[in-house]
Amino acid sequence: MDKTVLFKLSYGLYIVGCMDGERPVGCTINTCFQVTSENPILAISLNKNNYTLEAIKKNKRFSLSLVAEESDISVIGCFGFCSSREVDKYEDFDYDLYEGAPLVKGTFAGRLVLDAINFVDNETHVVVLARLVDTVKGEGTPMTYDYYHRVVKGKAPKNAPTFSEERDAI
Repeated sequence: MDKTVLFKLSYGLYIVGCMDGERPVGCTINTCFQVTSENPILAISLNKNNYTLEAIKKNKRFSLSLVAEESDISVIGCFGFCSSREVDKYEDFDYDLYEGAPLVKGTFAGRLVLDAINFVDNETHVVVLARLVDTVKGEGTPMTYDYYHRVVKGKAPKNAPTFSEERDAI
């Protein structure tokens, strides 16, 4: 089977933020989609080893910042290639608390605030279903995962659902 065909699926890049007690935690993800239009429900995918998933299971409220082509590219690596268990990912970027969820500062195509309503186990990952609470308009062109790989020359971390030894080995 040629799994490189999966590289053609469309994805975006997002920064997930959640409060873990008094401290903001977060990560970079590439999987988010809208499930319903009436009382919108969205779904995101997080690796089971991800500390941000632990925080969302405790807190339920989280944010999703849509990375733009105009965003500071370093935010992707900072939030994607280390763990909030050991690193304060917001140290270099800061954040605003909005509706109880941290929004990393910077240029983003938009922001969403969501409440987790269900967690679906999928072997190595968990799909989080969440109800949309509020939105914040942003600016810029949403960055696709294809743009991230082709133009930015970015790699996927091992915990990403799209990680491939063929494409992402560093």
